Amino acid sequence: MNLDKLDLNLLVVMRVLDECRSTTRAAEILHLSQPAVSHALKRLRQHFDDPVFERRGRTLVPTAQTQRLLADTASAWQQLTHVLSGLDHFNPGTSEQSFVIGLNNAFENVMLPSLMARVAEQAPRVRIAGQAIARSSLVDGLAQAQLDLAIDASVHVSEQIEQQAVLRSDYVVMGRPGHPALQQPISLETYLASRHILVSRRADGPGLEDDWLLRHGHRRVPALRCQSLWTACQVVATTDYLLTVPRLFLQQALNIQRFDSVAFPLSGLQLLVYMYWHRSRDADPANRWLRNEVLMSLGRLTDKKPGG
Repeated sequence: MNLDKLDLNLLVVMRVLDECRSTTRAAEILHLSQPAVSHALKRLRQHFDDPVFERRGRTLVPTAQTQRLLADTASAWQQLTHVLSGLDHFNPGTSEQSFVIGLNNAFENVMLPSLMARVAEQAPRVRIAGQAIARSSLVDGLAQAQLDLAIDASVHVSEQIEQQAVLRSDYVVMGRPGHPALQQPISLETYLASRHILVSRRADGPGLEDDWLLRHGHRRVPALRCQSLWTACQVVATTDYLLTVPRLFLQQALNIQRFDSVAFPLSGLQLLVYMYWHRSRDADPANRWLRNEVLMSLGRLTDKKPGG
């Protein structure tokens, strides 16, 4: 018997008819007309080549074949009902769902410790994977369901991608303890004359701070370009190089070792961090829970104002 040719809605009618044994009562339960239920019963009989239900007085009685079918599918039907009823609800305490969050190494170090502290307490079976992704691939990663969320600076996205600002951070200049340029507010002249490290995933091109300097008619030439913020911190800790970072990244560095820091010499430079997700997951309770947990974990970071 070919399941592909069976309208599964007919099985719903079959189960309701088995419960109430009346086409009239089944129509009330299913919010259908009585003729519609009778037509569904006719289609069931044609598909199974069996009476399916036989009338005895005013009662419909299932045939032996119908009884076997309902009994053998009862467990699967209950499981399907349970799954469908849970689509609009997410229970973090029992869920074993896996989530993939697209974010670079720096954001991963900032966000995941706080996020996982919350997840470990509220959703001990939930699994989180941080995945590095190029900004050019962010939209496709969300659209193709490779990512549940993405965290990044401002990215041009399509109308199918939802976004929400989650962090705002000013910039600081950091260096080794006792660095002579950081014992007082740094002047623009001193800043430009210093040797700098630029952290970037790209092989060339300016950083955000370089763009800001160029807008104001200034230019610096970084002495070192590297991909990892934490590599840059290790270099800064043992040299006179300077590193310009969002203040929120400085907090993570200070958790490892001590640095001196001052405010960036040109006011107005800020990093805006956004959370991105695909519109198809906007109402999904699991994704909505994850987004809220990210917001709560990042909110705890905004109260910390080290340095400068």
